[in-house]
Amino acid sequence: MKNNKGFSLIELIVIMAIMGVLLTFGIVKSEVIFSYNAQEAYKKVMSTLATEKTQVLAHSTLASGTTAVFQADGTLTTDVVSKGVYIEFYVEGNSIYSKTYVKGTANSTEGKKVAGKGVTMICKVKDSASGSVTDVPVSGGEGDGVCFSYDRSTGAFLPYQAGKYVEEIHVLGGTREYVIRLMKKTGKAVRHGK
Repeated sequence: MKNNKGFSLIELIVIMAIMGVLLTFGIVKSEVIFSYNAQEAYKKVMSTLATEKTQVLAHSTLASGTTAVFQADGTLTTDVVSKGVYIEFYVEGNSIYSKTYVKGTANSTEGKKVAGKGVTMICKVKDSASGSVTDVPVSGGEGDGVCFSYDRSTGAFLPYQAGKYVEEIHVLGGTREYVIRLMKKTGKAVRHGK
């Protein structure tokens, strides 16, 4: 009798084929999950911007024509913190959250989860003078995220910084990318593209 100590070529080919099928299934499944998470995040960002605008119109005491949400050094403008209502998107762990602040005080102790693992949110900030666009990823923790606010008298988005506006928010996950276009003069957020 022959003593076999290894696999035959056919056995190795079958094992490799099975591993390839399982690996492909795992990759496809994770792509589907991340794509779904991006779609849900897109819906939550749209909803947050729409519902929190009502808070601004009801509670903000900012004077019309406030210059911007952030100063040139990246800190929040004092008027926005002390008199306004603003929405912050920030990262905690592997997830993106939103929190609304009314005159410097958060509406809740915990943020609302907007996106889970595998989703990225990038804001496209356009300089009105030069026309250049800068990517600002939502990557900072609470108090260091990306903030949005509105002009109470017109409902328009306040500038991100003096002369700079967030034009688009890109929500990416898996193979999907959702683009939210921000209409600065009306304060509306609309889906852009397909």
